[in-house]
Amino acid sequence: MRSTIVLGIMLGLGATLSTATAAELAVVESTSPRYAAGQLLDATVSITLVAGESVTVVTEDARVIEIEGPHDGPASGPPPDPSALRRALAQLIVEPPPAVGGVGGVRGEGQEDKAADTRPDPWLVHAQRSGDQCVLRGSSVGVWRENPAGDAAVVEVGVSLAASNARIRWDAGQQRATLPADLALIDDTIYLLRPTDSLRSVPIRLHLLEPALAGGGQATAAWLAAKGCIDQARVLLRGAPAG
Repeated sequence: MRSTIVLGIMLGLGATLSTATAAELAVVESTSPRYAAGQLLDATVSITLVAGESVTVVTEDARVIEIEGPHDGPASGPPPDPSALRRALAQLIVEPPPAVGGVGGVRGEGQEDKAADTRPDPWLVHAQRSGDQCVLRGSSVGVWRENPAGDAAVVEVGVSLAASNARIRWDAGQQRATLPADLALIDDTIYLLRPTDSLRSVPIRLHLLEPALAGGGQATAAWLAAKGCIDQARVLLRGAPAG
């Protein structure tokens, strides 16, 4: 079964590399009133900036381009690297290392295997898998657990280097819960998820991505992979329609 999935991803990767063009740009940061974070732009459209304005966009081949005003013309940047998307998506067909850099140092005792990953939506945070995970900025965050027949459960959420904490609650038989809205989400920050009946925490480094990347596709998968959110990129590709 796994070899079939790997083959499908490799075939999809080959098709993408043969057809990928920077047809769309996603605005991820902007100081210009004409361009909003999350906006999608045609790559051929002129971007007009006055002195002091700046826009950062991500292309469909996973390049990040920073444009400083004054500027009047299409987004420019380093030439496309035909191997960039290949390198990013190649990570999706290999098993991840036991610990993610920077997060492994706060793992609990023992080196247990990671939980399975059956979440149906790539934007769900997995409460039982440590490492990098990505969420959409400004959106409510769903949290997934694996046991569909599980009892009611509570997970305490602590933020590294901060005193704030919150609780995630699942009812019996429920696999989805929601991260409390009053928990501040900070980009590139480690959150420690600890079941109330356990002494061990699951460390997750959260990355906040712009809503423009919510649409899915190979560019979003490459962006997730570049941020280290390999598991979510796999889920995205697993659920992508064929063709």
